Amino acid sequence: MEFKQLEKACDEATGTVELAVVLGGDAVREVLAEFYEVVAAHHGPSADAPWPEVDAAAAQALSAEGYRETRRDFVVNRAAGEAFGRLGVEPALTPKVRVTAYPEAGCDFAFALSVVERPRLALRSLDPVEIDMDEARVSGEWVDARIADFLESHASYADAPPHAVRRGDCIRADVMTLLDGKAVPRLSGSGMLLELTEASMPAAFLDGVCGMEVGETRVVDYAVRRPRAISDDDVDRYRATVKVLSQQEKTVPLLTDEWVDAHIEKASTVEEFRTGVARGLEAEAALANRDTVARLANIELEKRLVGKIPDAFYQAAQRGLMDKLERQLAERGQTLDDYLEQERMNEEELSVQTFIKAAENLRQGFALEALFDGRGMNLAESDLAYACERAFGKGSYNPEELKGTGKFRLVESAAKRMVALNWLADTAIAKG
Repeated sequence: MEFKQLEKACDEATGTVELAVVLGGDAVREVLAEFYEVVAAHHGPSADAPWPEVDAAAAQALSAEGYRETRRDFVVNRAAGEAFGRLGVEPALTPKVRVTAYPEAGCDFAFALSVVERPRLALRSLDPVEIDMDEARVSGEWVDARIADFLESHASYADAPPHAVRRGDCIRADVMTLLDGKAVPRLSGSGMLLELTEASMPAAFLDGVCGMEVGETRVVDYAVRRPRAISDDDVDRYRATVKVLSQQEKTVPLLTDEWVDAHIEKASTVEEFRTGVARGLEAEAALANRDTVARLANIELEKRLVGKIPDAFYQAAQRGLMDKLERQLAERGQTLDDYLEQERMNEEELSVQTFIKAAENLRQGFALEALFDGRGMNLAESDLAYACERAFGKGSYNPEELKGTGKFRLVESAAKRMVALNWLADTAIAKG
């Protein structure tokens, strides 16, 4: 590919590389020939149709302006890829393109690129890290609590003789709860089963319903301190319309060999049940401890990171977190405004929160890759396949396709971080 101009300038302050590119007229004609071959196969009247006929057919399918931009972008992308290879530039983020004209066969075509390369980072030490943590250990009390929760989930309820509501009662009620005039679905419903204890209800709500008779309706106003409250009056104020339908008698089953044999698939005695619960808690504790070690070790490793990360990486990481949040909200049928209202925060607070989290993730990820490279670790094919399927779904690992779409580097980066994190957790020295 013929370049009339191909120059590179580095901006140390921003960490960007500026490329000035002028593609010669003959090279433009060659790239456009590739473009028309592709377009003719999809939209053209025939594979060897004249370019104006292909233009007319494609413009009808894409719109004239959309087609011109597609044609221009094809030339820019092909020329940019060749330019990166010639100059030894490896973009770590999507390059920014500045172009003011459309390419024409036989005419020089100029554009500029702003590229952010991977920063040169290192670690002050490649040795295992030390962490302070309290390891989760399974106790008899923990087993008892898990069994108690299990028995609670098998409790039965029956109508009880009516009496004035008091603390500790179990009632069925219709409840409509409003916050700022809007219904709160999680606090509203017909025939809701309410256990009137301070462990499960705000004290002000309990005070409001105590004394009600079966069949009575009452409006109860109460306030709940917000999770990030900074003062005593930083509260959510709810209004609940409550109708008591009935008193309920709650019966929690007794833990006996007979009950276990009738309700537990893999146990027939209380002792076997307790052993199984303890074994399950041991597995949970082991996973929790492993996750804690990995998280704390990564935090300590990041403190060793040396080098400057360009601002563009922080901005891209924050955009990535915001895009992920909006996708998750869309899957739940919510908007960002719904989320802000639910969390009682504004856009500025969310922006600060996501930037802090993005910065943590970014630095910790770079620290893991620096550890991988610094210790000369290696990737197995299974590591790449696992990382790919976590990112793009089962059966998605195809190295050639990934390289063709530019995703291989993402998969490779994720695999490096995974391998490095496993080594870090395996070798971490835990104190406490």
